[in-house]
Amino acid sequence: MSLKKKLKSVDSLRQFVKRVKIHREYFYDARFMSSHLLDGGRESSHEQYRIMLRVHSLEKGMAYRSPRSFGAAKAVALAQMLENASIETRTSTAYRMGESVLRAWLEFHADRDDKNQDAYEAIERFLARAEEPEVEACEAGVRTISERDPDAWANLPFDEFVASRHSTRRYSSEDVADEVLDEAVQLAMLSPSACNRQMVRLHVIDDPEGKRLLYDTLHGTGGVDYDTCQMGLITYDSRSLEFYGERNQGYLNAGLFAMTLVYALHWKGVGACLLQFGNTAAEERALIRGLGIPEYERAAVGISFGHLEASDVVPASVRRGVVEVLRRNASSQIGNVL
Repeated sequence: MSLKKKLKSVDSLRQFVKRVKIHREYFYDARFMSSHLLDGGRESSHEQYRIMLRVHSLEKGMAYRSPRSFGAAKAVALAQMLENASIETRTSTAYRMGESVLRAWLEFHADRDDKNQDAYEAIERFLARAEEPEVEACEAGVRTISERDPDAWANLPFDEFVASRHSTRRYSSEDVADEVLDEAVQLAMLSPSACNRQMVRLHVIDDPEGKRLLYDTLHGTGGVDYDTCQMGLITYDSRSLEFYGERNQGYLNAGLFAMTLVYALHWKGVGACLLQFGNTAAEERALIRGLGIPEYERAAVGISFGHLEASDVVPASVRRGVVEVLRRNASSQIGNVL
């Protein structure tokens, strides 16, 4: 037996080396993220992501159940982003979303007496001098969905079914039946799972204190009907991971499960909204302890769900075009990378 194999056969040494490698890989991740965060550069991609974040924030505000005058500072900041945008950004979907949501924001505030008049006039001036887009315009803002028949969704062609789904934040007071949720979870468990380890869990939080803790901890809960929604947390079991290369595998599996779960709920006529878990390690530990979840599970994403109202106002959530997302012949760049 070679020396290398002998060393590998010593469990304590093998585990020590594995842990050193894990620390090394996470240190690389920390440096990588620090270099490429949203505020880390001025490339057009950074500009576009910043614009889309502002657009979504304004759309959510206009979709609230009892909307008020809001977003003056955000609207002005967005206008400044667009005015100073690079040539590449000016031809992007993000830029068109920005101009469109500002028009929707003006319309939303047009007849309101409590609006910020200075901001309103600043946005009017910006849009008055904005150039006509060279590409097809888009309709950002909000849209109203009414007279829906959830039972019909199950019979839609796949493309129409996917297009009919939206993030739901307004819910009726009717609870989702246990058998409906059970079936949705059963379907979600058919999602791809690394080596079929099935490390994902859905914790539905019925306890009022736990639900309040989850609602207050998660990001993006603004506008979600707290009193009528049901809430849960999707986690993954860290004990399922084998080596340092799998350090992000749990989040991938949780994401696959979460999206299938949302589609399954939609198929059953139940609305849902995935709620970002973008919290600190200390906040995650407090949440896990507060909800009574085992300490070896990591929080991946939250979810609100419930039965739909007859009519709903939701963010338009315009999507990028295929040409901005699909990259073909990526292998041709290998030589340049090497």
